[in-house]
Amino acid sequence: MCDRVRRARAKERASTTDADAQDDTRRGGASWTPTATTREGVPTRLRGAQAKGVSWCWATRANGSICGARADCENSCLPYCAEHLERGDEALRVVKHPVFGDKILIATRDLPKGYKTVYFGERKTWRECGRAGRDHAMHFRSGGGVIDPCPLGDAAQLQFMSNPGPNEVSNNRSTNVFFGDTRCPKRTLVGREFILSRDVKKGAQLLQWYGADWFNSRDIKRLDVGCDVYPAERKKRKQERADHPNREPSRAKVLGDATNASSRR
Repeated sequence: MCDRVRRARAKERASTTDADAQDDTRRGGASWTPTATTREGVPTRLRGAQAKGVSWCWATRANGSICGARADCENSCLPYCAEHLERGDEALRVVKHPVFGDKILIATRDLPKGYKTVYFGERKTWRECGRAGRDHAMHFRSGGGVIDPCPLGDAAQLQFMSNPGPNEVSNNRSTNVFFGDTRCPKRTLVGREFILSRDVKKGAQLLQWYGADWFNSRDIKRLDVGCDVYPAERKKRKQERADHPNREPSRAKVLGDATNASSRR
């Protein structure tokens, strides 16, 4: 990890420790514990664990509890501990699509809107990714190349998100929060934040809009990817929208093309 990122992580760790101490004082000395509160059985925003900065692991356990470990600051600039950097977030699982045969990404339990994950991989130039890597390469910072998740396999889970079909909606979008620096050496682990724009039920697929250019440049036709085993949320029909004319549009709809990088793949 480059020195600039290491210094930033150390500074953030110090500020986080001070904030934790103040929280303990307000709570009468009770220390923060890595347990998730729930809303009708669904884990909420992890009691702010994913808002504590990149010094704490963002992943959750298979039972829904917060990891609670420190991020692996020595080996990466990502908000994951060494264990979850190697195995991935236990809230997600890579499986094989029963119809198409490709790998897809599903939720292992009900996940709330706002749940954060990271699309991570090695920082490379577009040419260095190779043909396979270019299908999965994610835009990094301006002038910083792309994120190639392929060398990390299933640990880089978000590379296996499918694109929603014509009758389906996306539920996971990228933000402009990046992990890593353009001056870090090539092949350093870097990442980009993703956040769920909808609640995702257990067993449902995580879907990201690739962009029309991705399909046009490969002469691939978009197809619905949902199935009985691993469903995908479908678009509301005209009659359903007419029944709720005053409903506010989703954030993903408002953001339009800005919800994901146009050079996603």
